[in-house]
Amino acid sequence: MPPLPVAQVQAFKSQGLSNNQIIQALQRDGFNASQIFDAMNQSAIQGTKPGIQSGETTMQEFPQPPSNPYGGQPIGQTIAPMGQNIDLTAIEEMVEAVIDEKWNELVKDITTIIEWKNQAQATITSLQQQFKDLKDQFDKLHQALIAKVGEYDKNILDVGAEVKAMEKVFSKVLPIFTQNVAELSKITKNVRENQE
Repeated sequence: MPPLPVAQVQAFKSQGLSNNQIIQALQRDGFNASQIFDAMNQSAIQGTKPGIQSGETTMQEFPQPPSNPYGGQPIGQTIAPMGQNIDLTAIEEMVEAVIDEKWNELVKDITTIIEWKNQAQATITSLQQQFKDLKDQFDKLHQALIAKVGEYDKNILDVGAEVKAMEKVFSKVLPIFTQNVAELSKITKNVRENQE
């Protein structure tokens, strides 16, 4: 983990940059919000130790608030270690920076989820279309098979009718044919006998 940019924070402050400008500059340099927050806190603590830079004030320089008649801390006094200056604006800006960073991460995650959902939806739609196409092809094949089977049935019926017709013809022709063969056989026999 890289060291905290405390020196950079102090350099930016000495240049007169606001806390918001410092946060943006450090974010551009690749530091995350928690690193910036820690660096600004350490910079504030170091700035309030002996050798405070001119222009900075500490809690000791402010007039003391009135005492609390019910005991305990005086009214309005902040609970802070002696000699530390609490800059609420800096804290608010750092909190906003942390929230912005987390929000941007959340938006990226949500965008990734939406993209995945859209891809999954497109894949499902494509699969549904392919299934529909296969069903249509199967239906066409089924109809073609039924048509062919119908044709075969018709052809078989036609062949059966022709066979029956031939059977009737043979049933009429066959006795005459048999009789003629018998007569021919007799004639052949007589011819042979006469030749002998």
